[in-house]
Amino acid sequence: MKKAILIVSFGTSHKDAREKSLDCILQDIAKYVNGTIADEMVNQDCLATSKEKEITVYQAYTSGMIIRALANEGVRILTVEEAVERILADGCRELIVVSTHMIPGIEYHKMLEALNRYRSSFDRLTVTPTVLEKQQDCDILVDVLRNILRFSPEKEYILMGHGTEADANVRYHQMQEALIKAGLDNVHIASVEAKPDLEEVMERLDSLRKRRGAFGVVVQPFMVVAGEHAKQDMAGEKDSYVARLREAGFQVEVVIAGLGEYPEFRNIYLERLQKVMK
Repeated sequence: MKKAILIVSFGTSHKDAREKSLDCILQDIAKYVNGTIADEMVNQDCLATSKEKEITVYQAYTSGMIIRALANEGVRILTVEEAVERILADGCRELIVVSTHMIPGIEYHKMLEALNRYRSSFDRLTVTPTVLEKQQDCDILVDVLRNILRFSPEKEYILMGHGTEADANVRYHQMQEALIKAGLDNVHIASVEAKPDLEEVMERLDSLRKRRGAFGVVVQPFMVVAGEHAKQDMAGEKDSYVARLREAGFQVEVVIAGLGEYPEFRNIYLERLQKVMK
């Protein structure tokens, strides 16, 4: 029976961020399935096919705005619905969807709604969980972050997430609790569009500065991709995280790298895919 793997992301219009993060996730999964993948196959409808396993890898974005922006640049990315229609037309009867979303928020549920309309068309349709599907996943991610970011006890860190109005926003609070539990109380979670936010973190840092004097602050994304939010809301010249911290007198170091750029983080997706495939 022909099988398909569909990798679904929110997406990004920034070519460098896409190549360093999302494309690397796609290549990791395609290599796992097929053993190899040619660079020119990335960003095509069909990424790789394993004749031995009869598995084909596809990709889709949930952001229509980003899909349209990329189309104007000559880059074709399918919507979830378009990808599923293509998968069915290719004769696949079993579909595994790999979600690259950090939390089960609005975009993740939008993807699920689109997929649910096709469940009866497949013999089996399975969706992998988000990175922070459950509270326990926060503890797992803390260990991954500790290994890849190498937090220095001499510095304070701000990890900027997106934030959401959905109930899943609680994961950002739970990540902060998990960091503190792991002894990383110098690592602070803040989000662009919800709580916890930069104001809360700056209050803690200001109080800490009064007690111990000056220290360095490292700011980097708590996002899979370092795209528009990372470059503008986090590191932009005006009214960004970095600008506001520097205006407040903090010595700031900026790291513009999405978590998807780190192989150890991308292994989370592979492990969940392997579990589903078994």
